[in-house]
Amino acid sequence: MCQLEVPEKKIELIQQAISKSQGGDLTVESSESLKILASEVLKLSELRTNLSSTIENLMEILAPNLKNILTAIIGARLIAKAGSLLRLAQMPSSTIQIIGAEKALFRALKTGTRPPKHGLIFQHPSVNSAPKWQRGKIARALSSKIAIAVRIDVYRKGALDNSLLDKLTKRIETIQKIYHEPPKGKESFDDKSRFMKRSKKSMKFKRRKMRHEKRRRY
Repeated sequence: MCQLEVPEKKIELIQQAISKSQGGDLTVESSESLKILASEVLKLSELRTNLSSTIENLMEILAPNLKNILTAIIGARLIAKAGSLLRLAQMPSSTIQIIGAEKALFRALKTGTRPPKHGLIFQHPSVNSAPKWQRGKIARALSSKIAIAVRIDVYRKGALDNSLLDKLTKRIETIQKIYHEPPKGKESFDDKSRFMKRSKKSMKFKRRKMRHEKRRRY
């Protein structure tokens, strides 16, 4: 398992499961099937490693600044979702922030629920490891740096700017210091949405009442 680069926690869980399992005798046919399955899993693992290294090399050539900010795999997914590197460079940071969360955005616009704060960039460690009340601000800071990084990659063609990552790191540290504790005494979004729905219903009722009174007069 160590040779296959399996994490230590997973190895411990597997060992615990083995100790608790009652087990059973394997037939020759079942053992052969397991060997075939294991070889296929190894092949898939090798293929994934090869694809990852290929993506790393391509991102280093085509989008080094995006790779530096967002990692190669997430950056490649973002480019694929946008359609091309040029299209991604033409997008504002607010759009980049929610790429991959289009369904949630349209659902929020339709139903009046909470809109998404992040899409694919949620996979970045600085966002998914942060507390919930910090994620939106960190995602906004990250998307703004992504927008700059992609434009540098497109228009400067491969000039690496390490200052972007330094500025992003400082901004994330500032957010973590300022918003260390969850906000208190603020009205929740659900309460606001309920209030908006009630106010809309009351406005509709008032309009209907006014129309009915006008009809009675005439």
